[in-house]
Amino acid sequence: MAELRARGSVFWLVFAPLTRDATAAAMREVVAEISARAATVEERIELYTALLVMAAIDPWGHNLRKELVMLMEDRETEKKLLRTIPIIEEMLAEAEQEGAKVAAQEAARAGAQAGAQKAIAELLGRLFARRVGRQPTAEEERSIVERAQAMGPGEVEDALLDLDTDALVRWLAEPIRR
Repeated sequence: MAELRARGSVFWLVFAPLTRDATAAAMREVVAEISARAATVEERIELYTALLVMAAIDPWGHNLRKELVMLMEDRETEKKLLRTIPIIEEMLAEAEQEGAKVAAQEAARAGAQAGAQKAIAELLGRLFARRVGRQPTAEEERSIVERAQAMGPGEVEDALLDLDTDALVRWLAEPIRR
């Protein structure tokens, strides 16, 4: 990377993804340097295009293309111009699809986890109501959920089934031992 910079021209920076020491951090610096040193927006676009092509070659397995696409997406003017180049449009669309897919998976995972916690809270709350003869207070319900998270739902279920009413209410009022 240092050898490319030593050549003096911003043109040589497009070869940065081909260097052995190419990293995501180094690519952030290269994109910033190209942005600062390119004479015109058109020159910047040409340099970004060449940079992406070099990243696609990836002889060292750095896999920097996605990183570069994301970096360039942050630059709105360049993004619009880059999208006029078919291969770049394809790369950007691919990166956006991957991002949307990851976001959807994370949302589904969070929703499933929230649903499972709600189901556990309802189930343990009903068990409490049957054992004690009343619905749990908000504080007791919070304690049941926290204990289920800290100790596991099975441990809380055992306590709800094994402890007598007074001992159960005292147990829920005590701080959780971790």
